[in-house]
Amino acid sequence: MVAVAVAAVGGYASLPQIVRPVQAIEVPVIQPVAVAAATSLPANLVPSVDCSREACLALTFDDGPSAKHTPRILDLLDTHDAKATFFVVGQQVPGNEALLRRMHASGHEIGNHTWNHRKINELTPQELKDDIARTQQVVAEAGVPAPRLFRPPYGLFNATIRSHVPMTVVSWNIDPEDWRARKPERIVEHVLTNAKPGAIIVMHDTEQLTADALDTILATLKQQYRLVTVSELLDLPPGQPGIFYGR
Repeated sequence: MVAVAVAAVGGYASLPQIVRPVQAIEVPVIQPVAVAAATSLPANLVPSVDCSREACLALTFDDGPSAKHTPRILDLLDTHDAKATFFVVGQQVPGNEALLRRMHASGHEIGNHTWNHRKINELTPQELKDDIARTQQVVAEAGVPAPRLFRPPYGLFNATIRSHVPMTVVSWNIDPEDWRARKPERIVEHVLTNAKPGAIIVMHDTEQLTADALDTILATLKQQYRLVTVSELLDLPPGQPGIFYGR
C-alpha cells in the first residue's frame, strides 16, 4: 500500500489549512489496465526546476479546451513565461486539436478530465475505464502525448478510482470557485490571498472571468513563485500512483 497525504517538502515547514482538508489516503498499487498512458516524460516536460529548493506553484485549468477562452489564457501564460496544466474534457477536443498542440509546444502539461464530465459515482468501473481511454485516444490523435495525469470531475474520489485508474490522480488545495464568480477581482483576491509554496490552484479555461483575472494573477505570483506544471511541482515519475493535492 502507498500512503499519500499533504506534507511539507523541501524546507517549507508548514502550509496554511487547505480549502478541502484531507485525511491520509491509502492507495493500492494499481495493476495496469487497457488505458493508453505515456511511459516516459515528454522532452518538453522534463523538470527544469527543483521545487524542493524553490518556491513553486502550479496553475491548473479544467473543462476545456475552449475555442473562445483557451487561446487568450495561452497568450497570457506565454506573456508571463508561466507553465500550467490543462485537464481536458475529451468531447471538447474535436475541432480544438490545434489548441492541444499549442499547449504541448509551449511546455504546458495536458491531463485527462474524463470524456464528458460525468460524476465518478455514476459510473461503473468499466464505464470509467472506457471514459478515460476514450479521452486518452482523442488527445493522442490530436498529435500530443497521451496524458499521465487524471483529475476526476468535481474532485470526487471513490474506491473505483483507486482500483481502476492507472494514472497519477491530481486534485488541488486552492479553489477560487471561478465558475461562479461575478467579477474577476474576486478570483484574483482568493488566489493571491491563499497562494503558498507547493500549491495546486484549480481554475477553468472555459470561463471569461478567469481569463479576465489571469493577467493580474500571473503578474503578481511570478514575483514570488516559479509557475510550473503539476509534474514539475511534484517531481512525478511516469506512472506514479497516488492522489495528490499539493506539495
